[in-house]
Order: sequence, then structure tokens, then C-alpha cells
Amino acid sequence: MDEQQKRLAEELLFSGKKIPSFVKLIFFGAFDAAKAFPFPEQELKEKEEVDALLQRLRSFIKEKIDPVEIDKNSKIPEEVLKSLGKMGILGMTIPKEYGGLGLSQYAYCKVEECLSYTCASTALFVNAHQSVGLKALLLFGTEEQKQKWLPPLAKGDMYAAFSLTEPNAGSDAAGIETKAVFDPAINAYRITGKKQWTTNGSMAGVLTVMAKTKIQDQEKITAFLVTPDMEGFKVVDASLEKVGMRGSITSNLEFKDMIVPINHILGPVGGGLKVCLTVLDFGRTTFGATCTGSAKFSVEKAIYHAKTRYQFKRPLASFALVKKKIAMISALAYAMEATTYLTAGFVDSKTEDFMIESAILKVFASDSLWKIIYETMQIYGGKSLFTNAPYERMMRDARLNMIGEGSNEVMRAFIGLVGMRDVGMSLKTSLEAFKSPVFKAKDIGRFFLSFLKRLKKPMIPVQPGLLESEADMLSSAIRRFGFSVIKILAKHGEDIFERQLSLNRIAECAISIYTSTAVLSKLSSDLNKVKGDATLLKNDLSVGKFYVRYAMQKLTANLDALMNNDDEIIEQLSDQISGI
Repeated sequence: MDEQQKRLAEELLFSGKKIPSFVKLIFFGAFDAAKAFPFPEQELKEKEEVDALLQRLRSFIKEKIDPVEIDKNSKIPEEVLKSLGKMGILGMTIPKEYGGLGLSQYAYCKVEECLSYTCASTALFVNAHQSVGLKALLLFGTEEQKQKWLPPLAKGDMYAAFSLTEPNAGSDAAGIETKAVFDPAINAYRITGKKQWTTNGSMAGVLTVMAKTKIQDQEKITAFLVTPDMEGFKVVDASLEKVGMRGSITSNLEFKDMIVPINHILGPVGGGLKVCLTVLDFGRTTFGATCTGSAKFSVEKAIYHAKTRYQFKRPLASFALVKKKIAMISALAYAMEATTYLTAGFVDSKTEDFMIESAILKVFASDSLWKIIYETMQIYGGKSLFTNAPYERMMRDARLNMIGEGSNEVMRAFIGLVGMRDVGMSLKTSLEAFKSPVFKAKDIGRFFLSFLKRLKKPMIPVQPGLLESEADMLSSAIRRFGFSVIKILAKHGEDIFERQLSLNRIAECAISIYTSTAVLSKLSSDLNKVKGDATLLKNDLSVGKFYVRYAMQKLTANLDALMNNDDEIIEQLSDQISGI
């Protein structure tokens, strides 16, 4: 990462005073229990409304959504799209004053989970339309912009898209080349450039488009609302053929001197990258829900097949290696659900900063779904390879999740860097205080107080008796993680930017801690509902406790490898093979 990129990251991610998020505090070895306990729940009135909506949606899915035909024809029927609009699905998070249902992120995730249980392509369409397509308008739009576009978007009379990726810019959002030049003669911008892989691109009535604008001799990204009737707007490829998610429309677009009025700017001029990153945080949260729906389907089918398929006069479920698979995929699916709705709860509680939490959810859920589908196919054996079973399609669909809205490799580096940044700044301030000829007792005292807090294991407020062992493991892990972050920063300093293998381990540890917290929070709240009667939660308790143990084993292995690894050998070997 060069100096310009570092300055840009500082400006975008760390500007302004913000209350540290739950996971950011974990990097200090601190645990803010009040943020994660009790587990979030819907308000009773909304829950009743959403339960009724889900009941109607399940009936509609059973009658009208055929994932096989959608995949085969590479298209979701227009009847399905219009019906989703009429049901209010396309405007769930849009306030009622603009024609939407005004429901929570928690409720929206429930609906997306329901859709993806049957058809990932349909869930992706809704996600592209609502989580990212119209989200910038909802969060950053003027009242005039909202009044104009939100009502038709809520009803499905118009669809939305989010257009960021270009031939030379993917996860590196700051590297986009599309230019928007202000023309004072017409009081508008002229946009020229190419966008690729825009979901809903050729069917959208309004698109959020990112383009570089010149501001005082600097190029900064600005967000624009673009409509396909603008002169110079061109659909190069209306619907690209893809490996998976074939029912969703993915388009290539081109703009040639396209005139966009100034009242189509979203947010401040030059503030587009913040718009972009904020929108993607919401999209990643919903990724968790869509992955969870598909995961639950796979786990149910895998268990059924393992119980009913006999080999060597025994059901598959009686073999130890199959038992291991069933235990693992059940635990992962449970953790995916818990982490999804804990994160949705952060969104609904108006948490100012949930960027790391949403990134963790996206990485964990997409990786876990891939593993769950893989193990399901192993349990099904040869049957899983044929198109009369859904698993090859689900495998193809799941591949996108680990790439879309930031590849998981980029996300891991992001989690590690953003999480450690405040710790690094705190260390730097303390070291400067020690070196200063003017003894800054206040700064040094703050450092030692922080250090002493790390020596003490944090309290995890679970229901007593049943979860104390797992809570103690998590508490010990948080303390060790806090020390390890200081240790790796002390060793590498700012060079940690380039230590991606170390960043990956740090990120994996943060993922293990956050997902385990979600699991314990959910289990603890569920136990409270049944007044501690473990017999009513037998499977969930066993699955959740197993997940925490598994996650803590992963964390231990990653922390052990921070200072004892073959990273240099790996990088040297790669350079030798690739000739770099």
C-alpha cells in the first residue's frame, strides 16, 4: 500500500470521532458485553407483521419460483419480479412515507434468508436492488431525490442497481477510471467511462454510478444517480453468461459524454467513496442472510440423505467420517444464523460503525456456505453431480459470494488492518510520550491502565451452568488476542500493511471471536426464554457449544502461527515460481 492509498484509507475509514465498534474493542482485548448481550430480537408488532409476510412469501415461492427453470433460462420471470414488488419485498427497508414497508434490517434478513433457501438468484436480485441499488439514495439522497425515485422502487415499478466495478477496478474502489467533468455552460457533469458486472444493470431504471471528479486539482470520487434514458448511456452486454447466479442479470455498461444534471449527485461532491463503502457495509450484512438460507437447505438435505441412504447395510449417518461432516455443517449453519442477526441488530440499533462486523459476516458466511455445500455433495456422492439434484447449481451459485462486494482475501486484510489501526495509534502515542523530554504522565498512565485491563479476562454474561466452559474459553481467547495484536504491531510496525499472511491470521482470530460471541449470545437468550430448561434446546446447545470449541481451536492455531510460520519460505517460493 503506497502513501497515497494510506492517506485515502485514513480519510475514509477513520475520519471524525466514532464510538469504537464491538469488534474494534476486541482488538484491544476489551469486551463490551452490553453491545452483544442480550441477543437482538424484533419488536413484537414487527415480528407479527413479518411472520405473516413470510407465510405469504413461502406460499408464493412454492407456487411461482422454480430455481431450476430460472437457472436454465438465465432469467427470473417478470411475473415473479412484479409480484415481489406488490408484496412489498422490494421496498422492505424503505420508510412508509415513500411507499415502503419501513421494516428493520433484521426483518429484511429474514426475508432474504427465506428467498435464498429456494433460489439464490432471486435473493441476489432483491439484494442488488435494495441492499446496494437504492441504499445510497436512501442514506444520502436529498428529499427531492427520495420523493422522485423511492416510491416506484418500493413498488417494483422500477429497479435499482449499483455500478462500481470497472475493467481495471474491482475491490480497489479508489482505482476507478470513469470521469465526470463539470460543464458550466449547461450546469451539469459529462460522464465518460466503462462499468462491468453491474447486477440489474440493463433492467434498472436508476443506477448509483461512481465517477472521478476534479476538486481543487485533486481527483475524488463522486456518486451520481444515472438513468438509462440519458444520452450517452449504453448497455454493451445486457446479460452476461455466468457460472452461477444465472437468473440474475449482470451487465456491462458504457458512458460516452453522458450528461448528468447536478441535482443527480448523491451526497457531497468528492464524497462518493464514503457513499460506496457505507452501502457495501449494508450489502455484506445481507450476504449473511442469503448464505444462511442456502446453508439451512443443504444441511437439512444432507442429514436426511445420511439417515436414509444405506451402504454396507448401514445408514451413512452411522459412519464416523459422515458424523463429523454432519456435526460440522450443522455447527457452521447455526453460527451463520447467529452472526447474521447479531450484525443486523447492530444495524437496527443505529450503531455508528459496523464495517468490521459486516466484513466478518460476509467472509465467514460465504466461506462456510462453500464448505457446507462441499460436504453435502460428499455425503450425496455421485448423485450430487447430476442436474436433477440442486447441489451442482447451489455450488455454482455459492461461488459468487466469496468474490462479490470485495473478495474474501481483500476483506481479511481489511479486517486485520482496520481492527489494528486504533491499537497501533494508541501504542504510537504512548511510545512518543515515553520518548518526550516533557514527561506526559497522562498518556503513560492511560497506556498502563489499558495494559492492565488486558491482563484481566473479560466477563462473558452467559446463562450460568450450561455455557460457562465455552464462555471461559472465549474470555481467555480475547485476552490472548489482545496481547497478540500488540506483539505483532511491536514487531512489524507500519510494515504490517504488507504482511498479508499475518493479517489473514489476525482476521481469522477476529472472525472466531465475533462468531463465537454471536453463538453464545443467541444460546444464552434462548435459554432465558425457556427458563434454563436445556431439554428444550438440546440440539441447539450441543451444536452451538461444539462451534465455539471449533472456533477457539482455529484461533489458537492462528495465534500460534503468528510468530512461528513459514511465511518467508512461502513468499520466496511463489516469487521463484512466478518469476517476480
